[in-house]
Amino acid sequence: MNDVDVVEVFKSSQGGDKRASIAIGAAGLGAEQIMTMACANLRLIATNNGPGRLSYWQERKAKKVMMENLDCGIQISAVAKECSLSRSHFSRAFKNATGHSPRDWLQLARLTRAKEFLEQTDFSISQVGLECGFADQSHFTRMFSSKFNMSPGKWRAREKSQLQGGILPGESIKATTPVRLSVGA
Repeated sequence: MNDVDVVEVFKSSQGGDKRASIAIGAAGLGAEQIMTMACANLRLIATNNGPGRLSYWQERKAKKVMMENLDCGIQISAVAKECSLSRSHFSRAFKNATGHSPRDWLQLARLTRAKEFLEQTDFSISQVGLECGFADQSHFTRMFSSKFNMSPGKWRAREKSQLQGGILPGESIKATTPVRLSVGA
């Protein structure tokens, strides 16, 4: 059995440091061959973000397609096709890459867009829901409330109040310094 040296190659990426090992026989390999093998391994690491994950271009493409279709909805199989993957493999790889299933990521993107509309426009709650791809106001309110623990109307009122430096009805002012009230003369 020959002695084998192991050379570790690192590639820094968004997901953290990637490490790969290359086994090299102690005799017979020169520096040029070692560098050729290391470069080939780096290319492999760069194109495959690990087992069961989307490549960088696939993740970027999937998010772009979903964002372009927030208002009208898109089937996950259509997004998978854009990434040249089957629906099941795409769903698993997307979750491994982002931490969210495609459906959950799409729902979160819709809710994030809805918050932007609520804050920046005077659209009705119903219109905001429709613009963000929800079936109706009830569906939008239900999804928004379950994610943010308040209705879209209350969230909008709170945001506008905070921007104007006011307080909402039913909220009290908390004094930071003691206040003395004198009764009588």
